[in-house]
Amino acid sequence: MTLVSFDGVTVALTEVQDNPAKYARALERAKKAPGYAVCRCLPTSPKTPLRLVIRRYGSLFHLARWPDDGHRHNPKTCSFYRAASEPARSINDTLAAIRTIACGLDVKLSTSLSVRTVDQSTRLSSHATPGAMSRRAAPLLGFLQRVWEEAGLNEWTGAPSRGWGTCNAQLVSVLGDGKLNGKPMQDVLHVMRRYDDADGSCVLAELRSFLDRIKTTPAKADRALLIAELRSVEPSKYGFVIKLRQTYETFFASKAVIESAVDSFRSAWAMIGEASARVVVLAVIERTKEDNLRIVDLALQLCNSTFLPCDSSFEVAMANRLVAERRRFVKPLRLEQGDAMLPDFKLTDTTVPTAIEVYGMQGNAQYMARKAEKQALYAREGTPCVEWMPPIDLASVQLPAAA
Repeated sequence: MTLVSFDGVTVALTEVQDNPAKYARALERAKKAPGYAVCRCLPTSPKTPLRLVIRRYGSLFHLARWPDDGHRHNPKTCSFYRAASEPARSINDTLAAIRTIACGLDVKLSTSLSVRTVDQSTRLSSHATPGAMSRRAAPLLGFLQRVWEEAGLNEWTGAPSRGWGTCNAQLVSVLGDGKLNGKPMQDVLHVMRRYDDADGSCVLAELRSFLDRIKTTPAKADRALLIAELRSVEPSKYGFVIKLRQTYETFFASKAVIESAVDSFRSAWAMIGEASARVVVLAVIERTKEDNLRIVDLALQLCNSTFLPCDSSFEVAMANRLVAERRRFVKPLRLEQGDAMLPDFKLTDTTVPTAIEVYGMQGNAQYMARKAEKQALYAREGTPCVEWMPPIDLASVQLPAAA
């Protein structure tokens, strides 16, 4: 358990993440003086404290890793840890779709946040400079997974559990005061807060205030993004109704949007409503002329019960077992070219990091070829590897003991 100190109090980090409203005033005072909080994951001297950035997000405050200080944290227990040899992705790529900046993330999405008339769009596009090198744009799922990785939510340090409150805190601390398609991040992206009875009215008021910014006029339709846990998708008279956890707000989607989601995110779609899994949605929202909230595009990320990203129901089962056994591990995310050969999971609590492969598509020629390539790679590099090939019982798979 990681402890943090600010404004004369020392509490568990998870307590601050799950109850941000309770500590808002104390964090606001600490942000003014001395200008930071302190992580207590390791003993330090008063002259070299493990400082944490205090970032404001809406009316609340969240803790983030101090720049270039991640390697000083406890690698076994602290979510603020980042190895010194583990630079941020695309840090020196000026054309990268997602860049890490001092105040958060600078993101260019492939999705437009404002849809204008044809005539206006034509005039705007005519000002583009011919031959100019344009910045790449990230798809919705690529953005969602990148934020998950930056927030350290693809890593597990042996804790017994993790809820949406922790996810929210780590996500907004990474997003910070960044930019999304040139606009202030907090103006166009909302990460749904964990609902609790003591602060429920504030949670709903924040969401309502954010959604009220989405306007549709005869000239244009403004859009915004929402990250939340998906509860259900139900057919309706005119399409589908999408329901999210933490709120009773209703969102609609067309048949075409849902059919595209089913085709693009098959593993996640099949696990909606399953008790052993979580499905996170990044939704692009606009208003109809009738003032209803409509989802015009979305990405789904399948997770295990503690919000670790997974690629299949079999990976969900493996991740749940590793969490139940209090193992330390990471789920590498395949975000760039060259990431295809990453393991499904990697145990970090063994003497030598151990790869875990979940081979769940026996009989697919292309999949089997990549399996053989991975096995050859592990043998060539001497990497220990644990394999599970469903439908073999997961309980029969022997894991190496933790060091």
